[in-house]
Amino acid sequence: MFFETQLKSGVSVLVAPETYIALVRVHRLLSNVRVLALSDLGVLTIDRERFEIRKGDEVSLPLWLALELSGRGYAEIRDSTIRDVDLLKYYHMERSTRGNILADVREDIYFSAGLMLSRLSKEADVAELARVEKLRGALVNLLDLRTIKIVNAALNLDVRQPSDISKILEEIVLFKSLKEVLNSWKNSVLRYVK
Repeated sequence: MFFETQLKSGVSVLVAPETYIALVRVHRLLSNVRVLALSDLGVLTIDRERFEIRKGDEVSLPLWLALELSGRGYAEIRDSTIRDVDLLKYYHMERSTRGNILADVREDIYFSAGLMLSRLSKEADVAELARVEKLRGALVNLLDLRTIKIVNAALNLDVRQPSDISKILEEIVLFKSLKEVLNSWKNSVLRYVK
């Protein structure tokens, strides 16, 4: 199964859903986040510009670089992170929305929640592991709730555009994949009915 997408050059290409998901991840990693330098980083070249970054400077860096610097203890990511209370709030919002309506959550909810849980798992001591598992459970439940609504939307003939369902890129890919598979299956069954 492939999706047709149009490049900026106007050329149409076919892309597999897995490739779309990988591209979403790349898109997230290339987006800029605010970072606090915890030590002198010297001169960095970003997008062909040179920046001297000193301890205490707050600068905007691509997420991939911010993660690398943060992992080594040279910087602290200031934004693009989700707090544990936000994840729980989104889960409760999703539970309270009725029908096939998806709650309005951050566009990068899955990526940010994954980063937060990864960070908390590494930093957690024995006493905090229960909290990390509770948050992981909230993320799994949020995924399940939203997936059920997306499946129902894919079954609904009135829903034509993925953007009618969600603004989250991963969910748009899921909706398109499901819609295509379901339509293909229905057409194959209906071919026998003449």
